Amino acid sequence: MISYWRTVITYRFLIGFYLVVYTLVGLQKYLLGSYNNYLMFARPFHNLIRNQSVYGFFPDLYLDNYKYSPTFAWLMGPFYYLPIPVGIVLWNLLNTGVLLAGISAYLANEPDADRQRRVALLIVFAEGLITAQNMQSNNLIVGAILLGLVHLRKEQVVRAAFFFALCGFIKFYGMAAALFFVFYPNRLRFLFAMVFWCLVFALSPLTILPWNSLLSEYQTWFQVVVESKLGLFVSVLGVAEYWFGMARTDANLRLIEMTGAVLFLLPFVRIRQWSDPLFQKRMIASFLIFIIIFNKMAESPTYVLAVVGVALWWLTLPKPSRFDVLLLILVIVFTSLSPTDLFPRVIQKSFFQPYSIKAVPCILVWCRLQYQLWAVKYRHTKLVQSLAVAENL
Repeated sequence: MISYWRTVITYRFLIGFYLVVYTLVGLQKYLLGSYNNYLMFARPFHNLIRNQSVYGFFPDLYLDNYKYSPTFAWLMGPFYYLPIPVGIVLWNLLNTGVLLAGISAYLANEPDADRQRRVALLIVFAEGLITAQNMQSNNLIVGAILLGLVHLRKEQVVRAAFFFALCGFIKFYGMAAALFFVFYPNRLRFLFAMVFWCLVFALSPLTILPWNSLLSEYQTWFQVVVESKLGLFVSVLGVAEYWFGMARTDANLRLIEMTGAVLFLLPFVRIRQWSDPLFQKRMIASFLIFIIIFNKMAESPTYVLAVVGVALWWLTLPKPSRFDVLLLILVIVFTSLSPTDLFPRVIQKSFFQPYSIKAVPCILVWCRLQYQLWAVKYRHTKLVQSLAVAENL
């Protein structure tokens, strides 16, 4: 029976399945009249072309406050002119396509690549579907991060910088993946490429805005980001608050965020281990989980980044232990499926949501990853040799 399903659920089948299902859920939301997230992305361009601020409350356009960059509003310009259902379809196709491209490219050089891609897509499917239902940009973000890492690995630093800079002008934390550049050759060229693409993206709205207006928009954007209300705490922060009674103060939040950052960065002291592809993969998986579980703005649709990290971690296990299998099951059930109709609303609102249950399995996987990054004996070589190996990956 298992062999039968392996022949039916092929990698190509999953690509088609993703594209169809992720598109259909967007149309379903449109028919239900629940597509404000899409309007919030597509309609700020209305204000840009009229030299008006995109920040503020515009109930005639969308029912929320726009918190993204002026560049993102400019990039979404083509969708402004499309009929809403057509725009929703193309938006979800774009996000899904970049997600699929990122996973496909990242695993392209693995032994039995199609099997690994298939496993990754099966693990990620339910979580990516939540993002597609909400018409959010997170599928695009994680796909772009992976594409940036792939190009960095190939020493195609201009392309890598493009994807990291793109992420930064949609969601700041996506650009953080650029920190991996320190482990590859052409570091100076990469930095120049990052500066170039950041300037290109930052100045692109000048095609329709005067300089003073664009500068004012960026000033307002930074103010909006700083003053944004905290999210739902679907993260370590929520667990600390609701499980252990941590007071929601700036000092406590900073303490937990800094603790997470230190724990994430500590394995980098083993820089000579970077020559081992297994260490690389686990550090990248750790990063994707880290930027969500320690994010004070984390919410359900952002967890596709963490679950992609879980999938990449799972693929590093030559022989998963029973504990590893249990962790994966917990992620699928309580991270990816807990917000769905498989669980009654009363359980979601009285237990899952208040206690940040969605975050807990990913936190456990991240802790397991930290143990594996320190406990496993990786190949130990000089940094120069490490970079030479990275060139050939």
